[in-house]
Amino acid sequence: MRALAPLLFAGCALLGAGHAHAKPRTAKHAPKHAGPVAWCAPEVESLGDGVCHIDGGQPAGRRTLVIFLHGAIAKNVDWQWTQERALLRQAKASKFEALFPRAPLGESGYLWPGSAEGQKAHEAALLASWRRARKKLEARQGRPFDEVFVMGFSSGAYYVSSLANRGAVQADGFGVFAGGALMRWPVSASTPKPPFFVGVCADDAQTATHGRGLGGSLSAHRWPHKVDERRVGHMYADGHVASALSYLRAARDAAKR
Repeated sequence: MRALAPLLFAGCALLGAGHAHAKPRTAKHAPKHAGPVAWCAPEVESLGDGVCHIDGGQPAGRRTLVIFLHGAIAKNVDWQWTQERALLRQAKASKFEALFPRAPLGESGYLWPGSAEGQKAHEAALLASWRRARKKLEARQGRPFDEVFVMGFSSGAYYVSSLANRGAVQADGFGVFAGGALMRWPVSASTPKPPFFVGVCADDAQTATHGRGLGGSLSAHRWPHKVDERRVGHMYADGHVASALSYLRAARDAAKR
């Protein structure tokens, strides 16, 4: 998790369709405001607790929920809206719903816990807020989701891999984009090993080696996974997200047979 330091605000990249030569967009270009900015963009729903609901318009039948952890975001900018809007586009394309929770606010901005001390201080409250948001949606729909995947981008990717490594959150699968921490020894025999998707951004020198290393450590632990490397910069490209949903859903179906 120490790898987070150089990524604090490098994670604000162009979140478009993932063209090979897309230039990264940094946080300094995000509009600054005189005071606090609403966490959820106007076109997405706020569920309270700093959690946004992004509805991709799933048809009747199978319902997929993605809990998506954002990249690092400075205070008093609306960069989170750009990330939410990218995820909304991807949710409509791959037909899923998403929760977009807010990371704890620190001196540098909104960043996921990167240390044991930070996890002790914030993790229980974070996980509880995700559960409340999920239950709210399930109560509204009158049925549980068929599968729940936890995914993260940049700072969120490192935290997702930490959650998976520690068995700290229950999920039917994990996915990371532009980041990820190694699965450390020992992985307890009791730690669940749901399928894990690793989106490597090959044109991002800061995280490409981390993603490849995560893939190698998953192999060493015989953890079901897929590594998808694409010539994109620091982003969660549309193609990566679509590939993640396809892999995780297929792995979930195979496990149920």
